[in-house]
Amino acid sequence: MRVMVLGVGGVGTVIAKKMAERDVFERIVLADLDTTWAERLGAQINDTRFEVARVNAAGVEEMAQAFAGVDMVINAVVPRFNLHIMEAALRARVHYLDMASDGLVELPGNVHIGKQFLYDARFREIDRMAILSMGVDPGCTNVFARYAADRLDRVDEILVRDGDNGEVQGYRFALYFSPEVAIDECIVQPPMTFKDGEFILGVPLETGIEEFTFPDPIGALKVYTVAHEEVEMLPRNIGKGLRYCDFKYALDDQLVQVLKTLNLLGLDRTEPVEVKGVRVVPRDVVTALLPKPVELSGKIHGWSCVGTLVRGARNGEEKEFYLYTMNSHEEAFQRLGVTCTVYQTGIPPVATAEMIADGTIKGSGVVCPEQLDPDPFLERLAEMGLAIYIRESTLRKKGA
Repeated sequence: MRVMVLGVGGVGTVIAKKMAERDVFERIVLADLDTTWAERLGAQINDTRFEVARVNAAGVEEMAQAFAGVDMVINAVVPRFNLHIMEAALRARVHYLDMASDGLVELPGNVHIGKQFLYDARFREIDRMAILSMGVDPGCTNVFARYAADRLDRVDEILVRDGDNGEVQGYRFALYFSPEVAIDECIVQPPMTFKDGEFILGVPLETGIEEFTFPDPIGALKVYTVAHEEVEMLPRNIGKGLRYCDFKYALDDQLVQVLKTLNLLGLDRTEPVEVKGVRVVPRDVVTALLPKPVELSGKIHGWSCVGTLVRGARNGEEKEFYLYTMNSHEEAFQRLGVTCTVYQTGIPPVATAEMIADGTIKGSGVVCPEQLDPDPFLERLAEMGLAIYIRESTLRKKGA
């Protein structure tokens, strides 16, 4: 398979390094608007299958021409470019894969659906797949939910939880993943939960705060309900009577205060403002002042856990499945020279691309992670260095 990795930041780095380990990828193009890091990474990997290209994710026609020599484009840039990249993939007739969605659109009848799902028929027409949100969360968390649902007669709750007890050295403040994505998820988009057939919007950084106990060595952390793709996707695809679904991740008090302050001052805005005769985007100023995730490699110490807790029933017994991945930032740095956050996010898209290449995954149209067969996917992740842990518990036996 010939693949283009569009966006060579932290996650793009992981994707490139993992692809270098797999023989199925015969050509790997590292593409970005600024190719400085891509060129450095290509030289570091030193593999004749790699090449570097300058591509602007905002230019549909330019991308369509660049995609002409590959079979798949893996979108590793921020979600606001998703629709441009999908359009270019359609014109070039190539498979598409990303790790985060571009938000919802309202249709007649008060129906809300992800904007990217509107491309389903067009990808079916060209017999190509567009796999959405295939990172660790969303992505693995969706597949975890499907794995558990396949083993239950009835699904009551799906709770996605993300916790990290890492500490950064050398910076007064830093975010482990894209600052732009963090701002969108935490304070721009209202958090959404699914309850009894309805999608309910909450208040950013105020709705659903609770303490969740992650596996050792992380333990109990305060988690917040934030806007995330799983809540929009899973209720539409899992079925089996699902009554409740939410997504929460751990945020420390300093981060919460910073995010609230950004929102209060309007520094989360994407509309340009004039400053001494120069028009600037407030959010661009904020993100420019923060370290890039790739710069944090080797400077974070601690653990990260991403998992899905599913409760339901099988054969009259109340059951609970908890599937999760657990890695340390030190381990991720030793293996690939990156942080744990991007390590966990970058492996799933490589596993997915490989399974498309070898025929394990087949189909066309727009596809969510939970629509894939979970068993071979989890096996492939473990083989590629992302261990998956599965706990099954009986909560209450029949007649008890």
